[in-house]
Amino acid sequence: MPALKVSGLTFSYGPRPLIQDLSFELRPGDFMCVLGPNGSGKSTLLRLLTGFMKPSSGSVRLGGLEAASIGPGRLARLAAYVASETATPYDFSVRETVLLGRTARAGFWRGYSAEDGKAADLAMEETGIAPFAERSINTLSTGERQLVFIAQALAQETKVLLLDEPTSHLDLKYKSGIMALLARLAGRGLAVAAVLHEPAVARLGCGKALVFGGGGKYSFGPAAVALEPERLAAAYGIPPDSPLLPK
Repeated sequence: MPALKVSGLTFSYGPRPLIQDLSFELRPGDFMCVLGPNGSGKSTLLRLLTGFMKPSSGSVRLGGLEAASIGPGRLARLAAYVASETATPYDFSVRETVLLGRTARAGFWRGYSAEDGKAADLAMEETGIAPFAERSINTLSTGERQLVFIAQALAQETKVLLLDEPTSHLDLKYKSGIMALLARLAGRGLAVAAVLHEPAVARLGCGKALVFGGGGKYSFGPAAVALEPERLAAAYGIPPDSPLLPK
């Protein structure tokens, strides 16, 4: 069974569709990158997949269940979302921040259990941030903070991991490291989808690619095919021999 199945998804902010008749599926172990020009619908798609926004038509199914009919607690056990902009108004430690990923399981009115703590500790180990556990999240670099919020999502123990621009504003080392981490997570059975801005970065582990071209147009398929320079050039409106495109 697909971990995520999208069928005929259509959405519009105005008279013209932003996303039109989009269909694809992700199975456990898939790592999909989502690419396309600004304003083509990439971040909107993630909001539709998490049920934060409702489509004009079509459906999103998580674990075989219609996303629109799943309650927040159940939804949090099926899909985790890592936003592109993460605000930290409180001076929480790294471990406290990761533990927030257990809220849907722990509830608001009781403390975290030993099981919750174990899940948080495992997520920190998996993302390599365990040495920072007692540090304030506000003392970390941008790349380190991104790993904290990926760990928070892992602590939810979901089947689908959705990330909006997880490599933005990061240096080459962190871009490479986060892509390697996401590939490992897919390798252990998660279905992973990440919105990216750099086609070359998408080559670092993505097995599938969804490329938006604007006006509701899209292509979906194996990354080796979808990320061909000619296809990307058409989507972004740039020459196929542009040095910005992977060769």
